[in-house]
Formats: sequence, structure tokens, C-alpha cells
Amino acid sequence: MGRLTGLVALVTGAGGGEMGGGGAGIARVLAREGAIVAVNDLHEDYARATADQITRSGGQSFVLAGDVSDPRQANEMVSSVIARCGRLDILVNNAARLGRTPAVERMSDEEWHSDIAVNLSGPFYMSRAALPHMMQREYGRIINIGSLAALRASLNGGAGYTSSKRGLLGLTRQLAAEFYPYNITVNAVLPAGILSGRLRAEMGERAEALVATRRWALPDDIGQICAYLASPEAHLISASVIVVPGVNATGLGDFSQYRAMARQMGKDIGE
Repeated sequence: MGRLTGLVALVTGAGGGEMGGGGAGIARVLAREGAIVAVNDLHEDYARATADQITRSGGQSFVLAGDVSDPRQANEMVSSVIARCGRLDILVNNAARLGRTPAVERMSDEEWHSDIAVNLSGPFYMSRAALPHMMQREYGRIINIGSLAALRASLNGGAGYTSSKRGLLGLTRQLAAEFYPYNITVNAVLPAGILSGRLRAEMGERAEALVATRRWALPDDIGQICAYLASPEAHLISASVIVVPGVNATGLGDFSQYRAMARQMGKDIGE
């Protein structure tokens, strides 16, 4: 029996199956831990790839297509899960918009608003829809998937991505403060890099090197962290921000490389 047996989870942006990214990995692991998982993505076929993968492995899952940036659809998705399962215990806000956006001086209003709509308003809409039910049951776990860009900057995502992910940290802490008395915890996981199935296949040996040196995470690595945060055992953890892989939180990167550089400069920092 898994640690999440009897619980119901909704994971947004979780499509793609074996070739998917962090959302697919989170959905897979939550299902392996016993949760019934509603797999959301913007496109039904993409969500179905993950849901089918889970059911083939013996888990319980169903498809929940919809746009998290639309408040009406957010309400409908949450209501659909509750109508089908009778409860919603875990919400993972993973859906995000990330692309090679232009520099600020060339960025359109539409690109800016699209980033904010999906990456920040989406988690707000989904959380707002789920919280009344969680408050009534006095149990809830909300996990917001952010990005290391929230603490630094993003080369690929640009100003809209970085700003929206930074805003997500503020939303995480505000929700954590307001709903802790209801046994609802809200935490943020900030991946520094996730090797999706597609990206891993494209990168080949370079991807394997990143995994071997623990520089980037695999989708199911993110899922393992979320599974613990979603569990009853994690009831004291709220308003936390977890960077994955953790080495990226230091600002130094690979410390062995830093140590070698420091020695060349004549610094004594130990072994």
C-alpha cells in the first residue's frame, strides 16, 4: 500500500507519457504511491498518453483536458474531479508556458500576458477552485512547480517566464499562510532542469552525463519529491521552496569545480 492510497490528485500539464516532462513524472509517481490521478493537459491526446501509461502499469488515472489560464475551465476541471471521485486531496500546478521569447524590447504584450496567464494566473485559478473543498475536508496538499529562474533569471524563457515564476513563489507563501490552519500545505518545487523523455532522446550521451553528475533531474525525480510533499507525513512542511537538483541552489554550481578554481587562486578551503 502506497503512502497516497485513498487520495485523489490533479496534476496540470502532465501529458506526454514516456516522452513527457516533469508533469508526467509527477503523475506516474503519485499513481505508483496509490493516488487516483487526474491527468491534465491542454490537448486530450497528450494527456491520454500519460493516463494510459499509468493504467497499463496498474495505476488509476483519467484524462482531464483543459486550459488552466481560463478561470471557467479551472472551476470545471476541479468540479469534474470531485464529481467523479468525491474528493480532491492533492493539486500539483505544473502547467507552464516556456519558449524562446524575445528580449524585453522586442517582447509583445501578447507574449507577456500569455506567460503570466499560464504560469501565475493558472495556479491561482486552480488553487482557488480547489481550496473550498480542501477546507471543508480539512486536508489538502498544493504543490506549485516553479523554476530556478524565480531565484535567478531565464535565458530561454525571458522576462515573462522569470517574472511569473517569481510571482508563483509569492502565491505559494500567501496560500501557505492563509490555509495552514485547515491542514492545507502549500509548497514550491523549483527544478533547475528536467530531462524530459523527448529531450533525453535528442541529447543522447550529453543527457546521460547530466544525469550521472546529478546536474539535471529526471521527470520521476520530481515526482518522488512531490509524492512526499503530498503525503500526510508532510503535514508540517509548508511555504517551503525546494530547488532540484539542490546543487543549483548554492549559486556555485558544481562545488568540486569551484574548489579546483579556488586552489588555483591560492585559497585554502579544505578537502
